[in-house]
Amino acid sequence: MNVNNIVRKVYPKLTPYKCELADLPVEEIKAVLGKETVYKLSFNESPLGPSPKVIQAMTESLCDLNLYPSSAGDSIMKKIAEIEGVSPGQVILSNGADEMILLIAQTFLEPEDEVIIPKVSFIQYLAATNLMGATPVFSEMSEDLSYDLEDVLRKVTSKTKAIFLCNPNNPTGTIIPKAELVKFLNKLPDHILVVIDEAYHEYAVSPEFESGVRYLNQHKFLFVVRTFSKAHSLAGARLGYGIGTMEVIDAINHVRPPFNVNAVVQAGALASLEDLEHIQEAKALNNQGKELMYEVFESLGLPYRKSDTNFVFVDTKMDSNVIFQKLAEHGVIVRTLKGYGLDTSIRVSVGKHEGVLAFVNALKQIMTQA
Repeated sequence: MNVNNIVRKVYPKLTPYKCELADLPVEEIKAVLGKETVYKLSFNESPLGPSPKVIQAMTESLCDLNLYPSSAGDSIMKKIAEIEGVSPGQVILSNGADEMILLIAQTFLEPEDEVIIPKVSFIQYLAATNLMGATPVFSEMSEDLSYDLEDVLRKVTSKTKAIFLCNPNNPTGTIIPKAELVKFLNKLPDHILVVIDEAYHEYAVSPEFESGVRYLNQHKFLFVVRTFSKAHSLAGARLGYGIGTMEVIDAINHVRPPFNVNAVVQAGALASLEDLEHIQEAKALNNQGKELMYEVFESLGLPYRKSDTNFVFVDTKMDSNVIFQKLAEHGVIVRTLKGYGLDTSIRVSVGKHEGVLAFVNALKQIMTQA
């Protein structure tokens, strides 16, 4: 007997996470490329690093590692609730936003359900849908690669259980304008769970961006996912959270394992929430890097999207695998978007100034030689 005879029926649709060059830690990339200096601009990590206050709080927490932490992270939930103007019972923590997406799927999805996912968006929505044996239904993107919410509405059927939207969107960096979001929510049948992933919300600069949290009172089954991995510079610590109605939060808590967020992370997250200066510094550094990229893309005549995230989407007009390899030769690692059928496009994270400079200088040299 082989393992295929005992695994769940969804097994053929699931694939383990495979680490390509763009996914490796920096030290491993250096070893592969044989380079002393590498700029990893493929993971949308904050180049600023965690706040010194966070490091201090996490270090002090190490003395209590013999003790279990708060099973739900009550102090962090209270602080987030205070910031967002909701009750603590409307907040739930997870081991990264990825786990939150999985918890949502495990709580609400059945094999007979359909889940609407925009074609160019975060791949974890599809993975979570497949895990539960539900059927993914892909909505089309607009010509500018923003969401086509009218097409999302057209895809709704009696089997639709949930809709995943990333706002701002990964990998395009675009947003859903608030007027369009309100119109969409008002048209949607009220029994459908709408999950809005706002992993990059701190970086949004457009006046047209508005968090889904503002609409929780009007839409009972609206749920917002957030993370500490981006602007809070805590990707390695793994902490995500969700904000929704108490009814939805209670449902997810039936599935969430206790102690899913460890004590060290809880201490660091609380310190990070109280260090607003560090978040502002991260945003300022990000804006500077984006402006430099925009300037170079325009000089090279490359189509790009003004971004409300900490990365920029650009069409290189060349095979993105070729661009990737040539940039890697310069010690710069980016993300190709061939998996979305965007064969000439790449996503570039905004790193420190020297990393952004290395990228744009390498790109100019590559384009000049093309």
